[in-house]
Amino acid sequence: MSWLLENWFGSKESLEQVREDIRGNLQGEVYLGLSGIENPEQSSNRVPSENLFVLMNGPWESALDETESELLQYIHNELPPIVRDEVGIFPFYTQVTAKGYLVLAYIRNATDRSVLLQKLTLSLSTPEGEVVCKKVFDMIPFGPVGDMSSRPCELLFRWEEFSKIPDQEVPLMLSYTRTERLPKLVTTSEQGGLDDSQLEQYSQKVAELEPLADGQVDLQVLDVKAGDDGGLKVVVVFRNGVSKRLEFTQVPILVHDQFGERVAKVNFTLENMKVEGKSHKVWAFDIPASSLRRPVPDPGMVSAVIPKAVEQKKTITRIQKVDNKGFLQ
Repeated sequence: MSWLLENWFGSKESLEQVREDIRGNLQGEVYLGLSGIENPEQSSNRVPSENLFVLMNGPWESALDETESELLQYIHNELPPIVRDEVGIFPFYTQVTAKGYLVLAYIRNATDRSVLLQKLTLSLSTPEGEVVCKKVFDMIPFGPVGDMSSRPCELLFRWEEFSKIPDQEVPLMLSYTRTERLPKLVTTSEQGGLDDSQLEQYSQKVAELEPLADGQVDLQVLDVKAGDDGGLKVVVVFRNGVSKRLEFTQVPILVHDQFGERVAKVNFTLENMKVEGKSHKVWAFDIPASSLRRPVPDPGMVSAVIPKAVEQKKTITRIQKVDNKGFLQ
């Protein structure tokens, strides 16, 4: 059984069966209201789904084979057009699991900037409109969603978080209630999830590093800390000794324990991560617990490294997979 069938679609026997089931599971898209339109769902100003780039990141990025990646691309291209200048969440499959109610969705960004959602409050409702579960998701570990791009994600509503557990055959619909105060969005040109005191702390560490030679570029890990829900937070400095501005697009991070055994290998795709000439930028990367091969009770017992950067020309594909090469442009 393939990774995709086993982890996302339960005991399905074939990708074709999954494709048929998805056609019967499609729900309506919910929008965050960034366009300022009162009812964006009713807008006719839309962008075809196939005009967005599907980006893979997280635990599935290195686990999918070519056929499974093609399936995810097919699913995405079959979705209805998205409202222009909006960020939408489109559920494409639901599954009752032992841990809870799993919703598989695409987060689609039809704006002209990369966005990073911090907190997202979503609800599950019955066909009669009764809310049975409301949950605040921490979206920081998910990373930014680039402009005019889309990412698959898992949204797990755990059974203990339900106010009422409906019968298994009752379909549940995902909803998002817009408020006057929109969710805070940040671009990757900002602080990378670090507050001012943390930035000052790590800037002092950067000042203690050996100076860069003229024309040299350096990426290195400054710190490994405990993250949310058993994950890790890896703080990285991007140092640019070139006189021109550089754009970093992909960053692989390897984590090893004190015995040298690999704990995690995660590839991060960046959007609009630019470092001006003769300067540096400090950024924090969240590695979720699901990307760790085993739990890490003490972050002080692990180390993280970044393989040497290789400069290459920028390429664009419908499905972008991250490897250890070409993460510097």
